[in-house]
Amino acid sequence: SVLAAAYREKGNFPEAIALYTKAQEATHVPSSGLAITYTRMGREMEARNILAQLVRARDKRYVSAPLIAAVSTALGDKVEAFHWLEVAYDEHSGVLQWIAFLPEFRALHSDARFPHLLQRISASHDTILKIAETTLSEINDPKAQSHFNLKVGVKPRPGTPNGHAVRIVVSFYDLTKDNKMMPTNAQIGYHWLTSANGWAEAAPRFLEATYVRPKTQTFFADGRRYGGFTVRVYFDGQLQDSRASPPHLLTLFPGEDHLTNPPPDAPPGSSP
Repeated sequence: SVLAAAYREKGNFPEAIALYTKAQEATHVPSSGLAITYTRMGREMEARNILAQLVRARDKRYVSAPLIAAVSTALGDKVEAFHWLEVAYDEHSGVLQWIAFLPEFRALHSDARFPHLLQRISASHDTILKIAETTLSEINDPKAQSHFNLKVGVKPRPGTPNGHAVRIVVSFYDLTKDNKMMPTNAQIGYHWLTSANGWAEAAPRFLEATYVRPKTQTFFADGRRYGGFTVRVYFDGQLQDSRASPPHLLTLFPGEDHLTNPPPDAPPGSSP
């Protein structure tokens, strides 16, 4: 509750715990506020127990990703905090528009990833193009060690004028045998499933990107395997939207906010 948070920020921990505990008993939902309060008191084990309960609860019901991010921030785990903020971004959480002002996320302000995330959040409220779908399918291909197809749907804002350059940048990544993420060396291809010309209609356009590692490809000592993907959409060179799986790839491999030239091996764009 707001009152419990106010008590916590003032250091009145017993009062905060009493209110958070009462709310937790009434809702039967683990309290992120209680976990943060425990962290401030040095009771880290109890805070981590609540964090684990919140993560498990997402398997059965909706639990806001920013709540988990806030607890991770309080525990000093910035990697997990940004992971859950990326999940929140993918889920279009309304809380994100306030994270610059919420005390729960103050510890992230000095991290270089935080202003970048704020910029993306701000841009997402006034974008011309939005990513509507990223569906990854594994293909049974007897000629390949691994074969994945990624279907990317991009939806323009109604009334988007023609005559502008649209660029969809899809990147794939591999995991090495020691679980390091690296840009892929697999065979990558792209083709449009729908017409790429004319973005005035609000219907989504679909691009398919393929990741193929043939059985005949030379085996690399690092034992590479499929690791994930990022998708970034640009309108006249301005970043509009981005997605990744796993989400932390967006911060591990940051893209350009302004795209002046198509990157190497980028899928074909559209200049209707």
